[in-house]
Amino acid sequence: LPDSTPDPAVYTKVIGQSAPDPYSNWWPVANFGLRDANLSADFPTSAKIAMDRYTYEFGNHVDGVIIFTPTLIQQVLHVTGPITVPAYGEIITEQNLQARLHYYQLDNKGIRREEIIEKVEDPQVARKLFTQRVTTALLGSVTHLPINKLLPMANEMLQSMKSKDLQVYVTNPQLEALIGKYGSTASLDRSTTHDGLFIVQSNLSASKASQYVATSIKDTIALDSKGGATHNMQMTLDYQQKGDVYGLDTYRDYVRIYVPTNSQLISGNGFDQSGRPYCGDAQSNYNPCQPDVYGDRSLVCSPPIEIGPSTSYLNDPAANLADRPLDITGAPTNLQSDEAGRAMFGGWVVIPKNCTMQVTLSWYVPPMNKHTYDLLLQAQASVYAPLELTIQPASGTCAQKKALHFAAVMNGEDTNFLLERRGITCSLLTH
Repeated sequence: LPDSTPDPAVYTKVIGQSAPDPYSNWWPVANFGLRDANLSADFPTSAKIAMDRYTYEFGNHVDGVIIFTPTLIQQVLHVTGPITVPAYGEIITEQNLQARLHYYQLDNKGIRREEIIEKVEDPQVARKLFTQRVTTALLGSVTHLPINKLLPMANEMLQSMKSKDLQVYVTNPQLEALIGKYGSTASLDRSTTHDGLFIVQSNLSASKASQYVATSIKDTIALDSKGGATHNMQMTLDYQQKGDVYGLDTYRDYVRIYVPTNSQLISGNGFDQSGRPYCGDAQSNYNPCQPDVYGDRSLVCSPPIEIGPSTSYLNDPAANLADRPLDITGAPTNLQSDEAGRAMFGGWVVIPKNCTMQVTLSWYVPPMNKHTYDLLLQAQASVYAPLELTIQPASGTCAQKKALHFAAVMNGEDTNFLLERRGITCSLLTH
């Protein structure tokens, strides 16, 4: 509410708190609260954590959780048209939505304007008041939609559930089942009957740098005669800072790759090996970083290279250093899965601004089905990553031994790839 003030009692319930097990194994901050609750790859799990934290911090119980991305609001604005916020003289469109929200939440000039317009003197209270007015105006526009726009709006909501731009969890099992039937529960797949892959990126940089990081994924899968699959994946993160990130420049991404529980890691590179410095700024006590930082094209930067400070974390060996170096990189540093029924390869990926990082990972998935190869590729909301998937059938199982290819941009929807083997022919089906 516009006249709300923060509850001082909440701070004592957040400061010094750790993330719940098993996420505490990697959670990097010396506090944990409701705002941090969306940390599980499985949305129903995150929703339950959020509900638990809400009850703990505010003493109230809720029956469900709804979260949505800015993309959903843009889709709603596409149906409703622009909305006005008279007190601020602002017209919000699907094109300028994110920029205006960032301005009023994170820019000191925008926050000061909120203080003046809303007549409050606490910037922490003021910084979300413009967002509240946008929300109120948007809800008013939606509730007064003409009949001919109701069906397009309903279609947008259903599609947004499939793309995970709208995620809904309710404690009522019948309603939750309907969500799964007509949309998506955004659950983590834990099947033992098919291969699976889910890449989860978490920007823990205390900044808005994610908007300038473009992710692309290339996975080449070689099948053996028994039906086992060897994955050779390359994930490229291109961080070109084209505007204010409202925080520290260096991007720290905690990357988790979820695969079937019996998967075997072969090799990997690109993950920060904490406490093993490699290079630094030209003015630092370390050897200066070169444009091809590690000499293998895994991290390439546009000169001049500006490492800059990055967010410190628990047990950070460089926390007190004035000049933070770049560490050497290598295989995933965390092989302890935080999700039951899934193996996990995880670790930090650290990228200075205007640099491109290539993370490589190879693993083997033992056979799960003798007659078909079935892969469920799950996608994270709002990570519109170009995907290039290649499946190489085992020698002698397909005509002319041709690899099968698929290329598209991931949009949050889960995609199933089924390779049927009939005699010496193969066909790739997607849905």
